[in-house]
Amino acid sequence: MFDWRVNEAEEYSRDAQLSFVNLTTRSYLTVSGDAPEQTADPAFLSAAQALEQLATLISQGPEHGIEIGGFKAYHPYPVQAVWSGGSDAATQTHFKLWLKQPLFINQKIFDAAIKQLNSTLPIAFEQLAEGVEIQTAGTNAQRQEALTRLQKGIEARELVRVDPNQHREVYLDGVSPIETVLYRVEVQPNRGQIDRDNMAYN
Repeated sequence: MFDWRVNEAEEYSRDAQLSFVNLTTRSYLTVSGDAPEQTADPAFLSAAQALEQLATLISQGPEHGIEIGGFKAYHPYPVQAVWSGGSDAATQTHFKLWLKQPLFINQKIFDAAIKQLNSTLPIAFEQLAEGVEIQTAGTNAQRQEALTRLQKGIEARELVRVDPNQHREVYLDGVSPIETVLYRVEVQPNRGQIDRDNMAYN
């Protein structure tokens, strides 16, 4: 079975030490919303749970009568959220959840799975790219500390943020204050000092 936790360990680092990723266009399950209480907000938790349920259903597609050409068993990817709507982490309450899909999952498969999920949320199937990002790991409760560490790294390397009011959180072990979160900030690919020799590509 393909497991991103093993096969893509550099991309999904659990290390607080700063590193880089360059993530090109892939398929994602997505849903957006607003969460005044951020990751503790019922709207956010409900949306994250719905994406996880759909991702699990798709990963078990053949068992549920969903035909998937070229299917290979895999462990579903983690939920991630792009947060925006504020000038700092404490005021960012708009989220867009992403959940990556393997290359052999397409719109037709998504359509078949979403019919079985019976969710009222406006979940979509999109082709998206993260771009070049600097990342660090911490816990959900260490959001501000992790983002400060990223900002200091950006300034020291003379990097330029693509959007100064946006950041990404990848919930490696699920959404919980004590679980590991991978924090990412997208930077312009041709500005500043990017460690390309140790960059994860996908």
